[in-house]
Amino acid sequence: MVSLGEYSGFSLHLLQCLMSYFISDINDETLRSLLEALTESGQAVSIFDADDNLRYANKTYHGMFLGDYDGPFTFSDITRHAHKNGLGVRIDDNDVEAFIARTLPRRRSFPRKSFETDLVDGRWFWVDHTVLPNGWVLSVGADITALKQNEKSLRQAHEVALQASRTDLLTDLPNRRYILELLDEALATNKATGSSLCIAMIDIDKFKAINDAHGHEAGDAVLQHFARVCRERLRKHDHIGRMGGEEFLLILPNTSLIDAARVIEQIRQGCCVAAKAQNGAPTLSYTFSAGLAEALFDDDVTSALRRADRALYAAKRDGRDRTKVGFETEALWAWKPNNGGTGEN
Repeated sequence: MVSLGEYSGFSLHLLQCLMSYFISDINDETLRSLLEALTESGQAVSIFDADDNLRYANKTYHGMFLGDYDGPFTFSDITRHAHKNGLGVRIDDNDVEAFIARTLPRRRSFPRKSFETDLVDGRWFWVDHTVLPNGWVLSVGADITALKQNEKSLRQAHEVALQASRTDLLTDLPNRRYILELLDEALATNKATGSSLCIAMIDIDKFKAINDAHGHEAGDAVLQHFARVCRERLRKHDHIGRMGGEEFLLILPNTSLIDAARVIEQIRQGCCVAAKAQNGAPTLSYTFSAGLAEALFDDDVTSALRRADRALYAAKRDGRDRTKVGFETEALWAWKPNNGGTGEN
């Protein structure tokens, strides 16, 4: 980069050349005022020549990339200096040489381009990058950190709102709408891959009697306890959601009927530990009934749920606290832990 005296004279000459396209009568005071405005601007302004030597940089650019650097002032050397001293743009893989190798061929690939970039210090800049006919490059960067922070806040607010719209407030499980969306996705995956998929409708036994005898706080404690047991025992790719009231839908991808029945029994064992309500309400024990079905190739949400519901009603009819399996036909198969999961009912 040129000396300070040469720098000022050169910058005035450059500005004069640039402005001569638009203004026929330019005096030194106009040029000096423009140069002072660029130097003091909060925007980051730089000019590199055709050989990528820095020819002009204002104060903001100095602070972003140079600091006390005394050269050489090529684009590559400035980038290396900035990376070594915690300045400049953030390089995701921390490989400055790979970053330079990627960037150099693109610097003059278009006459003009705009892009956003984030700095090591956390700020964000929107950069307008202009290649002049002689191969020189003018870059002007505007600080958009506040806008990015607002964007992040809006995105986070959207994510919170989306999560709230999908979540049952009491149990913190997927609500009815979302668990049915997940079932629809699971059925589509099952059809595309041919993998096994099981679903189960689960209903807390005699839940109305719990509410009537002990109050709604006790009933809420039972539902929360059941949700917690499920979260503790299910795999990451399994899903359970609250369909409404005391009824839940369980989705078990890549799971056979036998394995699905075992998963339900693991949940049942966890529910043997009584749920304790808040505010001094009594400790309660509870059971649940489950209707289990394996998805068929041509199933949709309605047909799959119909078989699981039919099996659930059979489990209720036959005494509760058990799992029944619904097949394509009306036949039902009962899972009982004490007989190894076999037997007709």
